[in-house]
Amino acid sequence: MGFSINKLFYSVFPSPIGLMYAAATDHGVCRLTYDVSDEAFETDLMNRYGRPAEYASSSPLLQSLENQMTQYFMGALTRFDIPLDFLEGTSFYHRVWRAQQKIPFGQVCSYKWVAEQVGKPRAARAVGQANRRSCISILVPCHRVISHSGHLGGFGDRPDVKAFLLDHEGAKYKGGK
Repeated sequence: MGFSINKLFYSVFPSPIGLMYAAATDHGVCRLTYDVSDEAFETDLMNRYGRPAEYASSSPLLQSLENQMTQYFMGALTRFDIPLDFLEGTSFYHRVWRAQQKIPFGQVCSYKWVAEQVGKPRAARAVGQANRRSCISILVPCHRVISHSGHLGGFGDRPDVKAFLLDHEGAKYKGGK
């Protein structure tokens, strides 16, 4: 691993898509996922970062994340201001994830558009790969990236969650509300 983690802590909180599992370092959120078990999440963190995480529900960063996620799902928040710590991925992936953070709430863009934003206009498939590798759900809004034809495209094995998030944001896409 090419990174060093001083502290790794996590919390769990409810959401409309299942329990949200968040992990953070002193620098920002490094993992946000949903609908897994406590044991699976702890194992995932150990496998990814080579160290156990400490449960820290009183962390100001994780409390802020939970509050912002709650506000997002209530429809009262359209932009997150949580610091992120990309511990994984290539520099290309990081550029993709940063570009996607600029896609406004309720809007969608194509994989090709994201590729153009990072200076690699022919890398739409590589953008899709970066999305598959993203470990910070919703804050890195991979759900806002759809196929050029307007269809959802991939979202791991949970296209229903992608549709739910886009419908929640009022985004227009083929097959949507």
